[in-house]
Amino acid sequence: MRLHFYAVFALLLAASFAAAQQCTTQVAVNAFDSRTRNVLYGLTPEDFDATAGHRQLQVAAVNPVFRNRVLVLLDAGGSPDKGPLKDMAELVQQAPPGMPVAFGIFAHRVALTRGFIAHPDLLGSAIGHVLAQSPTLGEGTDLNHALLEALAAFGPHQPGDTILLVTSGADHESSRTMRRLQKEFRRRGTRLQLLMGLWPAPASANTGVAQLFSAWNAADRFSGKLIALANSTGGALMGFMNSDWLHAASSGYMLTVLTPAGMTSARNWDLRIRDAGNDVPPAVLFYPEQIGPCTRPIMASARARPRP
Repeated sequence: MRLHFYAVFALLLAASFAAAQQCTTQVAVNAFDSRTRNVLYGLTPEDFDATAGHRQLQVAAVNPVFRNRVLVLLDAGGSPDKGPLKDMAELVQQAPPGMPVAFGIFAHRVALTRGFIAHPDLLGSAIGHVLAQSPTLGEGTDLNHALLEALAAFGPHQPGDTILLVTSGADHESSRTMRRLQKEFRRRGTRLQLLMGLWPAPASANTGVAQLFSAWNAADRFSGKLIALANSTGGALMGFMNSDWLHAASSGYMLTVLTPAGMTSARNWDLRIRDAGNDVPPAVLFYPEQIGPCTRPIMASARARPRP
């Protein structure tokens, strides 16, 4: 009897020790049907397969990205017509209460709101103050400086942090500059989503998802280097700027991934949808090239069930 008790205790202790060697890391992932290019809804942890090198990673939870911090950055360089800029700013003011939004415009220089604002009236006032600075931003476009300023505005990283860059997609930066930006986005864990300018067609029955993803067919006119930068962060070219901008800014799933406690630095990883006969269509996933280190350890004991 005593031997049986010690055996059970040893097994519980070993299990709790193994669980204590894991941490949770949260990652924002975009998932699309590869055939229709529509958003894939209803995915569960069992639908994902994650690996880092030869190590299998467990996806412990899958939730929608919700109320994440979003910085909407509008490219005002090279366009003397400020009408579209004001129209896009009005769309940003439609952010729902409680969603922390920052706003910025850039040309040669950058103008940003002070911090993230979750109150619609305060956001509208702050956006107006930023727009008033547009004549002082100079000529040309300095995308590199604008994105670095936008990244710095987030401060300490929070899961789901997203820059929504609205731009024509003109190729402004060198490959070397893009590689430096990629490293900085990777270091900060921030996602870059891309939108083109205002939707060019009048409102019609062909709205919503069809408009939002119309830019998939226009990608050949958009900077490939900028698309590659966004993809490396887990973002994508989402479409044209319209009333659905909020969906582009907070789209996707927030995956909770269990990572080894000894993983103290970011690692390259692979994520895919399992082929388990569960009626999930072929998927295109956009996720960060690297998964970050532990953010929250799993506490376990012989008396308590491990919790992620």
